Amino acid sequence: MERITIIGMGIIGASLGLALKGAKLKDTEIVGHPFNRDVTSAVKELNAFDKLESQLEKAVLGAQLVIIDANLGDTKYFLESLGNHLRDGSVITDTGTAKKRISAWAEEFLPSGISYIASRPIFSESGDDIKSARSDLFAGKQFCIIPAASASEQSVKTIVGLAETLDAKPYFLDQDEHDSYTAAMDYLPAVLSNAFVNATTASRSWKEMYKTAGKLFDAQSNLSSKDPVDTEIEYLAISDPLVYWIDQVIESLESLKTDISDGNDHLVESLITAWEERARWQSGAVERNQQDVTLPGAGESMASALLGDKLAQRMTLLGNPKKKDQWRYPRS
Repeated sequence: MERITIIGMGIIGASLGLALKGAKLKDTEIVGHPFNRDVTSAVKELNAFDKLESQLEKAVLGAQLVIIDANLGDTKYFLESLGNHLRDGSVITDTGTAKKRISAWAEEFLPSGISYIASRPIFSESGDDIKSARSDLFAGKQFCIIPAASASEQSVKTIVGLAETLDAKPYFLDQDEHDSYTAAMDYLPAVLSNAFVNATTASRSWKEMYKTAGKLFDAQSNLSSKDPVDTEIEYLAISDPLVYWIDQVIESLESLKTDISDGNDHLVESLITAWEERARWQSGAVERNQQDVTLPGAGESMASALLGDKLAQRMTLLGNPKKKDQWRYPRS
């Protein structure tokens, strides 16, 4: 009988257990190795695995595929510990974010007969508690696969097969691409959250101002509630691309500051662009081609006199029900 082992364990690992167990893979045992008693208890309630094993060596014994679902520090520990317990031909993957750093550890710690293939499932809604784990979490979602140059064809096929078993979409990237995209999509929002909390709470008015803090403050500050030591490790592990994206946000904030200060037409254009781009992402229309408007009509010419050519073009297009898409800002 073959074995797939998931070690560490968060909502992703528990959902992987549920999905793989639910797939009823022929002659395959799904084993879980949670890292503490509370997690073990929650996973038992989910019935996410064929077997739970508290000892790492026993959990990975004979495993053809090992999936690490842990923070960066624990991932390093597992990679250091696993090499002596896995047989040649085994494949290791993980769900972490700093792939360049993790791949370097894998190359350092794992013997030549064991293949490491970096991967990570992407989803926008998951919940924070392991009890929110579900078997369909990955269905229809992107599943990043980041194979090293030395990866064997069979090991890559193993991870592609994992993604397909989860009903996810394999999405191939290299390490630098993945880490840059992750710095922007996963770490940058947390950086902004920390900066927002530090800026507002440092105000001399905070002792009075906090009384007006409601759901928007809660939403924006939420990402700063993650363990600071874990966050520091993550930021430093992916520092170069993260610094690049922080610079891009500073540039964008400077532009917004100027537009607000001057009260110019660029402000509403910037706000509409942000509104539309989020709506495009939300509705799955990011890759849809946009048709440029080149010839002004009578309505557009009249608007131009009041608003300026560029903004008038946008308003004319948005106000035409025949050209309106779900992601377009609804103005008439």
